Amino acid sequence: MTILVLTEPRDVTADLVIAALHDGEARVHRVDTGDFPQSLAVAATLGGHGGWSGVLTDAHRLTGLEDITAVYYRRPSPFRFAGGLDDYERRWAAQEARMGFGGLLASLPVRWVNHPHHMASADYKPRQLAVAARCGLTTPETLITNDPETARSFVAAAPDGAIYKPFHVRPYLDADTGHLMALATTPVTAGQITDAVTGTAHLFQHQVPKDHELRVTLVGPRAFATRIDAHSDAARTDWRTDYDSLTYQPITLPDTLTEQLVSLTSALGLVFAAVDLIVTPDGDYVFLEVNPGGQWAWIEHHTGLPIAAAVAEYLETP
Repeated sequence: MTILVLTEPRDVTADLVIAALHDGEARVHRVDTGDFPQSLAVAATLGGHGGWSGVLTDAHRLTGLEDITAVYYRRPSPFRFAGGLDDYERRWAAQEARMGFGGLLASLPVRWVNHPHHMASADYKPRQLAVAARCGLTTPETLITNDPETARSFVAAAPDGAIYKPFHVRPYLDADTGHLMALATTPVTAGQITDAVTGTAHLFQHQVPKDHELRVTLVGPRAFATRIDAHSDAARTDWRTDYDSLTYQPITLPDTLTEQLVSLTSALGLVFAAVDLIVTPDGDYVFLEVNPGGQWAWIEHHTGLPIAAAVAEYLETP
């Protein structure tokens, strides 16, 4: 039995799970897809039973594909290729690596946390919100548009103000400064919306009155819930912008909310998910978003919640 861990070299979150797996005496092969094809090799043949047989080899270890019983898919790096390729050749090689090497791993009939195809699908915020609503969760009033007038009318009608949030939180390269930048949730007024909205899709939401927020880390049917209180204006708008102003407290969720969240992750095809919610001053729960590859190491550090052990236990279960 071998558990394959796919992630970048410096991943503290994966380190915690690997330590828990070693405690259970599981055999672990940690791999970064960024090492393919220069220092990571694969050789596989399709057998008559409909599965792939072969080996995955790096400088430290050789693992038979048939011996892999589970995969922990965290944050593997992009493929890296030898120098001398032009842009076209590099794009072609990357696509072949994704479809060939990536496709081979994705075809393994084992336990995944999470399968990358399910993660990619669950990453779409419009899908998250629609599925959450179907699972009985309360969601904010939301508009997706590239029409400025529609956006202005929606924002102007928000009783407690409105916010803009990006569809993804991955950093981008600022062409003027050369620095990596990331967009956070931002309060917006109708007067701030310009015709530049026509340039792409935008997501606007009515602001939800907030007492505090919750980060709920789900591993299968288990929900590890943490209350997050923000103590700065920036953190109250988006707590990811000011971690130093946050305090944490583990809590127990109402059974109905837990059932709704487990239904959500199940409908999205996820075993693991990090879900963010607002708790209003009236005690109502409002779903914000689900991150299928969300960080949780700092939550375990502050609260002692046994998230790493839960992930390891799931990966080790036959």
